[in-house]
Amino acid sequence: MDIMHKFHLVARRDVLHSAPLHNQQTPHILDLGCGTGIWTIDMADKYPNGHLIGLDLALIQPEYIPANLRFEQMDIEDPWHDMGLGTWDLIHMRSLNGSIANWGRLYSEIYRHLKPHYGFVEQVEIDWTPRCVDQSLSPSSYVMQWADELLSAMDRFGRSMRVDSGLTKQRMRHAGFTDIKEEVIRVPFNGWPTDEHGRDTGRWFNLGLTQGMHALTIAPLFRGHGKMPEEVTALVKNVVEEIRSRKMHAYCTLHVYTARRP
Repeated sequence: MDIMHKFHLVARRDVLHSAPLHNQQTPHILDLGCGTGIWTIDMADKYPNGHLIGLDLALIQPEYIPANLRFEQMDIEDPWHDMGLGTWDLIHMRSLNGSIANWGRLYSEIYRHLKPHYGFVEQVEIDWTPRCVDQSLSPSSYVMQWADELLSAMDRFGRSMRVDSGLTKQRMRHAGFTDIKEEVIRVPFNGWPTDEHGRDTGRWFNLGLTQGMHALTIAPLFRGHGKMPEEVTALVKNVVEEIRSRKMHAYCTLHVYTARRP
């Protein structure tokens, strides 16, 4: 998870958040599905006079954290209680596709808890669909098989991992948000690009993906497609070998959405 945080920083050129903060002196920032809490900790260090809370199902965050930050255990899909209606400057989410069954309801909760006129939501997601700049990615490649089986398995669970920008923006508008913006960043599977930023982004993405692919894949393919653990392990091994080759000029895309509560 922390390797993926570094990947996000490299891909976004060390930008921790794209949404503007109207109150930069004492911002109130809420991080949904914070995981290890590394993004929230970085934000607490950046805004030492701010007030930050990280929410997650599991309390796996470090013991020693900035004084202006606390972590709480909460299922963000449940109704929010005592979270401060209309009090947050920024509500942040990263890599929650695949975890949420009802996005419309979640966006509505976020909207209600942001400050009117100035509060922003920021959502960051990876589109796992492999793309290619040339003909070096075969439709029958292992990485294409992996992505197809992973995404279709999550569809069966009703918790899609697919990025659908049109649908995301539609849901945000329906919840009441305005000033909806999207940034799309190309994420190479390894260091094949010739430019420095592309190479660095690809190297970090490759490191995070190769280390975390089995954990990301095992449950969806077992429960969704009935694959045995040894089958998943073999597929992941083949994918890892494939995406380490710089002869394959494939990439995913990273999507950063921001929207304001009017």
